[in-house]
Amino acid sequence: MSLMSSQDRFRTDHGIDWARLAVAVGALEAEGGQEHGGTSYACQAIETLLGEEALADAVDHYIAGHPGSELARSVLWHIHSPRAMERCHEIYGSKAPLASRRLAVELLRVVADARALPWAREFLDDPDEQIQAWGIGLLDQLVFSKLVHPNDCPDLFNAALSHKNPHVREKAEEILAWQSGDSE
Repeated sequence: MSLMSSQDRFRTDHGIDWARLAVAVGALEAEGGQEHGGTSYACQAIETLLGEEALADAVDHYIAGHPGSELARSVLWHIHSPRAMERCHEIYGSKAPLASRRLAVELLRVVADARALPWAREFLDDPDEQIQAWGIGLLDQLVFSKLVHPNDCPDLFNAALSHKNPHVREKAEEILAWQSGDSE
């Protein structure tokens, strides 16, 4: 007997069982039948249909630079998958070659949502200047995308503003200047 993959449980002979998928991602209440829509539900549905293994494989595919890697990056960016974020962080923390660790943080910068904010400090504290730069890039992307506000992480900004890496300091100043100009 073969086990059904998690994403296969939403497939039928006629395509996708949208009602079952909607219940699974919270877009359809099982009792009462009230429906909800929107980008976050769509992203959850796409992530569910692809499956966690495929998302982790997409991260690995991008980092390896295989053909189609930019499409994989774009899909991951669009859905902000928690599994993709975790995989990027796993690679960063592994004994992978430095170039792969750098690419993992670079990819995380665009696939992340606010759940990745605690990792930014790790990247700023990394001895590699490129990882530090991608770390402040992560913070920049989160603020620019309005997924995080600088007031949510004052300690992180203070660390960035006094960082030994001049790029990190300059970028932190730019983010705060942009944010203060945007909120006026």
